[in-house]
Amino acid sequence: MTNTPPDATLPIFPIGMVLFPGTAVPLHLFEPRYRALIADVQKGDQRFGILCAQSGVDERDLPPGRVGCVAEVTECEILPDGRANILVMGRERFALRQFVEHDALYHVAEVDWVPDGPAESPVALAVISDDVASNFKRVVKAVQVLNDDDGPLPDLPDNPAQLPWAIGAMIDIDLEARYRLLADSSPSARLNQIDGVLRKALSDVELRAAMHQKGN
Repeated sequence: MTNTPPDATLPIFPIGMVLFPGTAVPLHLFEPRYRALIADVQKGDQRFGILCAQSGVDERDLPPGRVGCVAEVTECEILPDGRANILVMGRERFALRQFVEHDALYHVAEVDWVPDGPAESPVALAVISDDVASNFKRVVKAVQVLNDDDGPLPDLPDNPAQLPWAIGAMIDIDLEARYRLLADSSPSARLNQIDGVLRKALSDVELRAAMHQKGN
């Protein structure tokens, strides 16, 4: 652990999910500690940290360096019984430094911000991101055929660094793959990771879509 001061102290919500920067997620809060958390963050900057839990690991034993994402509350509905429905937007990534003692019911931790690594070639990133976006659109179109859906395709960000997270939030991948996608500091590695998922699904879903069209 570094001896330099932490970048921030955040309320922490350990949960079995991954929030990606730039993506929105609805949450239903019912535990007393998270009712207290939302009440407190609403008095402040509307931000807390979502940290992906690990199976078999107690919340306070999550290891230093575990990467999470800042959640900014953009909508909040407090129900009569105190439960809350909220919508959060993923912001910057952080790495857990350590949990700290606090009077709050919920966890509080010192964290360090997690930037991307050294700059990569914009041209190379653009080429990879074009391929990823194309494969994603092919998958979506095939799924729409299977569902007899003629709706518009989802909007995708122009930023290659953001694209894998945007797609990752819309497709079905397992929790560990989601965590790796969040934690990777290389945009090109993230693009290649999500492209591998898309390519693996592409031939099967397009074949089923073609058979579906022939059957109609």
